[in-house]
Amino acid sequence: MQIQGVMAMVLVDNIERALRFYRDVLGFTVRFEEEDWVVFEEGVGLMLSPEPIPEINRNINAVSLSLTVDDVEATFKELTAQGVGFFVPPTTDGSATFASFRDTENNLIQLLQLPASS
Repeated sequence: MQIQGVMAMVLVDNIERALRFYRDVLGFTVRFEEEDWVVFEEGVGLMLSPEPIPEINRNINAVSLSLTVDDVEATFKELTAQGVGFFVPPTTDGSATFASFRDTENNLIQLLQLPASS
C-alpha cells in the first residue's frame, strides 16, 4: 500500500456559496466539480461536501483550517477588502503570526505565517 496524499473535507450547507468563496475570494483552483462536491488543488487537498451537521454540533466547529501564507498582514488586508470579516486580527504569538475568520458556512479558518526554517 502506498498513500498518495491527504484530503481534508469541509462540510458545507450551501455548496454554491462555499465554492464561490473558496474559488473567487480565497483563490483556490478547482480540480474537478460535480453537482454535490468540489475538489480543489491547493496543498494537501481540500474537498467541499454538503453534509448535514446537527445544529448542536455546528457550534463546536466541524473543521478548522490553517492556510499558510507568506505575509498574514498583507493577506488580511486583501481579504478584508473583499469583504471577509475577521474576528481575530493579525496577532503574533511567539514566532508565528495568525488571523482568524469564518467562511460562508461558519467554519473556522486561520491565516498562519510560520517563522523561517532554521
